[in-house]
Amino acid sequence: MVLIALVLSIFLTLTLSKVLTKPIQELTEVTTKMVGGDLSQRVKVHGADEIGVLGTSFNRLIGQIQNYTSNLEKMVEGRTQELKESREKYREISRFLNSILDSATEYAIIALDFYGKIMEFNKGAEKLFGFKKKEVVGKENIGITILLEDRERGIQEQMSKRTRAEGVCELEMTRVRNNGQRFPAFTTVTAIMDPSGRTAGFVEIIRDITIRKSLERQLRETKEFLENIMESSVDGILTTDLKGKLTYVNRAMEEMLQYKRKEVIGSHISRFYVKGIEQAREVMKLLKEIERAENYEMEVRERDGKELTILTSLFLLRNEEGQIIGTAGIFKDISAQKLLEAELKAAQARLVEASKMRALGELVAGVAHELNNPLMASQTVLHVIMKKLPPDWPERERLELIRKCNDRIARIVDHLRDFSRQTEPEFQEIDVNQPVENALMITGQQLLNHGISIVRNLSGGLPKILGDPNQLEQVFLNLISNARDAMEDSKGLKKELTITSSLAQDGRPPSVVVTVKDSGIGIPPEILDKVLEPFFSTKPVGKGTGLGLSLCFSIIEAHRGRLEIKSRPGEGTEVRIILPVQESRKE
Repeated sequence: MVLIALVLSIFLTLTLSKVLTKPIQELTEVTTKMVGGDLSQRVKVHGADEIGVLGTSFNRLIGQIQNYTSNLEKMVEGRTQELKESREKYREISRFLNSILDSATEYAIIALDFYGKIMEFNKGAEKLFGFKKKEVVGKENIGITILLEDRERGIQEQMSKRTRAEGVCELEMTRVRNNGQRFPAFTTVTAIMDPSGRTAGFVEIIRDITIRKSLERQLRETKEFLENIMESSVDGILTTDLKGKLTYVNRAMEEMLQYKRKEVIGSHISRFYVKGIEQAREVMKLLKEIERAENYEMEVRERDGKELTILTSLFLLRNEEGQIIGTAGIFKDISAQKLLEAELKAAQARLVEASKMRALGELVAGVAHELNNPLMASQTVLHVIMKKLPPDWPERERLELIRKCNDRIARIVDHLRDFSRQTEPEFQEIDVNQPVENALMITGQQLLNHGISIVRNLSGGLPKILGDPNQLEQVFLNLISNARDAMEDSKGLKKELTITSSLAQDGRPPSVVVTVKDSGIGIPPEILDKVLEPFFSTKPVGKGTGLGLSLCFSIIEAHRGRLEIKSRPGEGTEVRIILPVQESRKE
């Protein structure tokens, strides 16, 4: 029984063990296959006991792992595809960038690490420096392209610091090629940043500027050459912008205006025109119409206020596109020339006047000679007749009047003969009333015929003056003639000519004054300063030459005197002749 019980126990034990271990063995086999990568395996569930529950849970776990694994595989596959595409894009971008770098043959593009070691060297760099890419990339420092003296003074460190501080460094410097040749270059250095924002390296772009430097030198030399020409010009040269502000003034213009260049640059050109902004607008309008104006005459004002007559050539300045950018002018001071022209005209006028006076003198001398013969016969016959007539003859007074008239004619003829003689001026001591009386003797009757009354206020006992009687008489004849013409044109006014001589009250030196005053139409204020200019006349064409007062002024000036004119329209004109009585200049 013991044996039977033992055998039965062993049998039951083995049977139970087989029942219990079989699901575990299956679970182990499935697990082993899962580890091998087969996630399709499942555990067979035989019941609802603990082993069955464990098998069901294990199968559920396997299903979830299989699902996760499947999703993970898909994600890995997608990511792998993305990496593949990114790698391809990177290759394309890399090829594109390399193509750009190699295409920039006129620019040397060099990539450097933080310490200046060459990491990239494009074809432009090969062409510019003469190194092959394989010779320098990863092997050489950028210092091989920089002059030894520049490296010794630390230019690389300076460029690096500036680039890190400002992000970019631009400068012109001399670089060196593989063969030792030096050349001017313009370099631009920028920083390469890593993801953390720190400087990881540098990119340097270098351009050979030898041609530009040569052009700049030629341009500078041309500019200096033109400036030397402009500065050496005896004529003033200036330029303005479109607003009329001065942009350039040469040395001659400085001397002409009496201003330093720095004082006028930026000033408006109208500042120097006598007519101001009106003149500037007139010039600009003219240039816009014809673009260039030659021999344009205008007046400018110096620093001290003196007015200059300028002859100028003006033209517009244009840029390369043909757009107007300003104006330029060449100014020539013709004030001295105008003065010489005026003096020449005055000399010509005096020559003409002298020729007329010579012809008039010859005519007067001939007329005086012809009048003198019948006058002498008349005087002789009259003397014989009066000698034979009794003293109480009733018509004797009339004959006496004829004799007085003949005497007056004789005096006039003698004076005309003296006046017509063309002699050099002879200064002598004379009474200023003498030439005044002689002028009135010649013109007195003519004035009366024009209805002009004469008022004489000639002071007696005046000090003698040193002068030429004929020239002074010519002055008074001109003044009386002008007064007559002025009163002829006056209508409804009293015609009266007043001649006064007196001693100047406050003359230093003592002087005598002769005043010729008329009651004519007067002289407008705007032309009063011009009446002494040669050839200036308010009379109709053919009636006056404009030389009378100019000659009077010259004669009085030669006598060291003064000629003053006062006039108001409608009230007449007063001319004062002031002549010194001592220290007179003899000629």
